[in-house]
Amino acid sequence: MSDTLLSFQKFNDPELAAAIAARLQEQGIQSEVVNESPAFDISFANNHFEPTIQLKLAPADFTKAHAALQAYYQSQLKSLDADYYLFAFTNAELLDIIKTPDEWGDLDYALARELLAERGHPVTAEQEAAFHRERLTVLARPERTHPYQILLGYLCALGAGVFGFILGSIFAFQKKTLPNGDRVYLYPPGERRHGKYILALSAISLSYCLWHLFRL
Repeated sequence: MSDTLLSFQKFNDPELAAAIAARLQEQGIQSEVVNESPAFDISFANNHFEPTIQLKLAPADFTKAHAALQAYYQSQLKSLDADYYLFAFTNAELLDIIKTPDEWGDLDYALARELLAERGHPVTAEQEAAFHRERLTVLARPERTHPYQILLGYLCALGAGVFGFILGSIFAFQKKTLPNGDRVYLYPPGERRHGKYILALSAISLSYCLWHLFRL
């Protein structure tokens, strides 16, 4: 099942992840909670701040899950503490949450929408849809690598082979997940082409090393 699921949200708290999964289950949305924390921390940093617990969903359920969670949080807004930080936000700051919900979460999105309506600046469904399309366009833009990263990939391909395979695969095939569940390539066509060249060079380099090793 996990092979068809993608990371929807990340948590530090396994109980919170399980509660969100149960809430989605009530709406007929199947999910899986996966703890991806390493069994052994090679850095000995013991860092508990990086979220390692992933709530995974089928990509087709991402939009439905966001809507379900926003509807749930909408029903819980009256129970929020009066000192919740969003109550001090300006209208412009609240509108920024509506425009970039992936940076804030479903609770803050629902509250921002409610506060704007209470202040006489409601966001229409048409505006929300337009903001959503604009945000997806921004998030779908490929990232650019620095020239030294490409150079490092070629050097690794020539010198070690295996490390070149890793870097080449990242440049050529790495993807990112958008809030609607779509998957897009992380790097633009030029970097992906370099990644494929690095993979090919790594294969040649590794083959030569193995051939030379067996000749000894």
